[in-house]
Amino acid sequence: MTNSGTQWVTGKVGEWLQGTDENGDPIVFPFTTTSSPFQTLTAIEPATNLSIVAEPHSISSKQKTALAVNEMAVTCGFAADCNYRITIRNSPPAGKGLGSSSVDITSALLAIKHHRNLDVSEATLFQVMCRIERSDFLFRPELIIATNPVAGSFSVARAAPGCVLLAWDTAPREHVDTEALRHLDFARHRFHHEYKELYSLMQTNDSAALFHAATRSAQLNDQLLPKKGFSVAHRLADDFHALGLVAAHTGTYLGMLFPRSVDQELLTALRAKLLKELSVEPLVFQVGT
Repeated sequence: MTNSGTQWVTGKVGEWLQGTDENGDPIVFPFTTTSSPFQTLTAIEPATNLSIVAEPHSISSKQKTALAVNEMAVTCGFAADCNYRITIRNSPPAGKGLGSSSVDITSALLAIKHHRNLDVSEATLFQVMCRIERSDFLFRPELIIATNPVAGSFSVARAAPGCVLLAWDTAPREHVDTEALRHLDFARHRFHHEYKELYSLMQTNDSAALFHAATRSAQLNDQLLPKKGFSVAHRLADDFHALGLVAAHTGTYLGMLFPRSVDQELLTALRAKLLKELSVEPLVFQVGT
């Protein structure tokens, strides 16, 4: 929170891993970013009633954010004093795997927490979010967090390695309805033994194991929610010695990971290849501290 009463949230790009456990419960590791073109800025000010202003305009996000704010007010004991005008700017586009509604809700809840100087935990805020909808944990972008977004529970897996992600929208004209894709949990369950192995890799301090798990999760997901150009991206990742692939498991984004020290000429050459072979211009994100 800044002195001017504004809250920054950088959001995510898909997931490091998304699968299910042996009980069929979802396991989700959001790929949270520490630098993003979609850095969302939220401002809060007192008003005569609660209102949410989202720019660009999103009716769905505004409704979910208002529900979450009211849920927080009840949980934290200020339901009779929850009159704010909350303005959210530069939210990521919806239905792309960028966690747009989670970004909006997170930024609003954090803005209120800091505005009211509330002693409320991230665990409580995440539970509030997940009571409204299946949400992404975005409170600690420098960490890799394992979540069950249905139960509203989470645990810290490890610190995120410092990386650069080149990612792009594989289907610019399409939008994925995350709430309508819960059947993917059932489809993923047949891979739950492999997800268990990948989950264990996510818990280690071996970065090579982490990148392998992310790439394998993207490959498994492409069997369930295919992305245009996935095979080309996989080939180019090998050709340009990428650390691995990152996919939006219920969205349209796909990306390649590189170390922070990556040669900029290599990235320039890769951009040219992506433009030539897939007609896409990737965006640059950063993860880790």
